[in-house]
Amino acid sequence: MDVLQEIIYEQNLEILQLIANDKYNDDEDKKKFIQKYHKKNYSCMKIIKKNKIQEYEKKINKLKK
Repeated sequence: MDVLQEIIYEQNLEILQLIANDKYNDDEDKKKFIQKYHKKNYSCMKIIKKNKIQEYEKKINKLKK
């Protein structure tokens, strides 16, 4: 899971750099933007194991009526 988290962290940095390049002209503003949004917690994932088949079946049955 740590490998996936590191990949997401690096991809987040690349995306933030692209956004900063489009949005700002000054290098200082770009750095501030990236520092503001490039955080380790933004790459954490919560694993949820739910079987939603019953919920989907109810929705489909309501739509059929």
